[in-house]
Parts: sequence; C-alpha cells; structure tokens
Amino acid sequence: MPRVLRRVPKITRDFSTMHTISSDILQSFVQDMFEAVGVRTEIAHKVSESLVLANLLGHDSHGVVRVNLYLDQIENGRLDPASDPEPLEESPSVFIMDAKRNFGQWSAYLTIKKAIEKAEACGIAAGGITNSGHVGRLGEWVTMAADAGFIGLAFCNGGGRRGIVAPFGGSERLMSTNPLAAAVPLEGRDPIVIDFATSVVAEGKVKIAHNKGTDLPPGSMLDKDGNPSINPQDLYDGGMLLPFGGHKGSGLSLLNDVMAGLLTGSGVPQKVEGPMNNGAFFILLRIEAFRALGAFSGDAGDYVAFFKSVRPAPGFDEVMLPGEPEARTAAERRAHGIPVDDVTWRDLVEAAAGVGVEVPRG
Repeated sequence: MPRVLRRVPKITRDFSTMHTISSDILQSFVQDMFEAVGVRTEIAHKVSESLVLANLLGHDSHGVVRVNLYLDQIENGRLDPASDPEPLEESPSVFIMDAKRNFGQWSAYLTIKKAIEKAEACGIAAGGITNSGHVGRLGEWVTMAADAGFIGLAFCNGGGRRGIVAPFGGSERLMSTNPLAAAVPLEGRDPIVIDFATSVVAEGKVKIAHNKGTDLPPGSMLDKDGNPSINPQDLYDGGMLLPFGGHKGSGLSLLNDVMAGLLTGSGVPQKVEGPMNNGAFFILLRIEAFRALGAFSGDAGDYVAFFKSVRPAPGFDEVMLPGEPEARTAAERRAHGIPVDDVTWRDLVEAAAGVGVEVPRG
C-alpha cells in the first residue's frame, strides 16, 4: 500500500483576509518557539531565518507553514537539534556530511560553508548530506554559493521512504518532489537562481492551496484511484502528484535520486514507511578555475541583457531572469509585510501556546 500523508482536516473558512506581519517580527516569533523547545540559539536563528526568507521570496510552501511539522519532529525524536553534523568521508574537494538528524537548513548551511572553502582551494567541490531533516528551499543554498562568487548546483531527494509523486506512466506513489537548483553570480545584480520541484507542484504548495481553499492547476495530480484531480485534499487521501513535463520531469527526478540518494547513501524511495531523510548533493565551481573572471562576468552580463531584450509575449510585460520574480516579491513584502494564511497563522498561534511563547501583535 502507498504511504498516506497525515490527513489534513477539511476547513471551511473565509480566506478573503490574511494575517500580515513584518519579516523581522515573524522571524523572532519562530526563533523563540524553537528556542523554547531547547534548540540552540545559532541553529534556531538560522532555521527561522531560512523559513521566513522563503516567505519573503513568495515561496510560502517552504516558509513558516513548516514550523509545526518541525516542532512535531523534535518532540517525536525524528529531529535532533542538539546534534553536531560532521563529515563522514572527506578529501580535498569532496565530502559527505552526516547531519545526525539535525535540521536540514543547519546542515545545508554547514555543507555549503565547507564546500566554499574546498572550491576556493581546488576550483571545484562536491558535498553531500545524509541523515538530515528537511533542507528547506533548495535555492537558498546555491544562492549562498553565488553570493560568495561560485556557481552552485544542487540536487535533493527524500531518502529511502516512498514519496508522493508517480513516475511518468505510473499511477502509484514512488518519488519525492525532488527539487533541482542552480545559481550563477552576476556582476552588479542579483544572481540567476533556478529552483524547482520535479513535480508539477511542490507538496507545500498543495498544503497552501488547501489552507486557502483553492484548486490546483489541472494536470498536477491524480486521486488515489488514478483519476485526474484538482482538489488538494485528494493528495492527503492517498492521491499522488505528477512529474512536470511528463517523461522529462520524471527523468530529472530519477537523476536526483541518483545524485542525492545513491551518492550520499541517503537512499532511494523503496520503503512505504520510514523517517524523513533528505538527501542533498551540492557542486560548487570557482569561475576563475575555468576562465578569467572578468571575461566570464562580461559575457554573462551581455547575455543577460540580450536575454531580457527579447520581445515579451502577449500577457507579459517583460522577460525576467530566474530569481527576478522572487526578488520583487521580497521587496514588496519587506515594505508591506508577509501575508500568512489564516490556517497557518492559527497553527503558529496554537504551537506558540503549547511551548509558552507569546504571540506578537503585528
């Protein structure tokens, strides 16, 4: 039998209004909750910062909607924020980080930090993560590499537990949403940041749609009987997501399982049940190891300008680079606050009460 996600209760609410809160206040609120259950300050800060950054960029599926899940995982022992991740295997340019069931965001931060040091010395570095919690928004970690001047590539899977995505041509759950990410530094502007699930939609976006009472795009999922569905609840009743682009997304998802699952030892989806174990694999390239930095930056700048000069299609105002929509959303939300749907806010308030943290007023 396929693994069934925890059923999300059917909620009938008025979603015409959202709770809006500043990013700084939201980050402090989430950090306080993690610290209240014993998470060290530096880890609580990094994880809360990562979650709120996802909300700022418009990726609410990887933001504070995850807080209650993380608190549950700490309570049941599936997350161990007291552990200290360390490399299992290491060479001058390659290593595997044992996260020791710590937060994925903390493990990814430590992994990229070490990979930057190795790529600086060797020109190229590869670092994997195993035995990890959810790493959050994968694009954050390649952006960290790009901000340091490196090209970053990332692969991620869900370990050995069966996921919620059917392979192309299948009507049974197998793969996780298995995201890919890449970032390229650009001179004088934000980096190119490519970050997408290999399913049509990420599971977190299904949860957000459920919370808001909205439908999914057609062609994004099947119900438990293999029939097309747009109802988010069907996923939590045993349905399955579909890979984007048919066989193309399915193939990229399979590649992710190889890179993030087999190479790291995190596993590939075979077991019906089991603990969450994000496998992740990062490759960092020091541009100067391949060609002169000035030449690369100049050519990249010229290509970006040419790319953006393409005539917009009907319904579009301009051609945007990957990462530009998120940067604009972040500017808007920094200025006017982060909208949090009613269900997610209610869950945060209940979680805060459970750990003795005061709820901020705005």
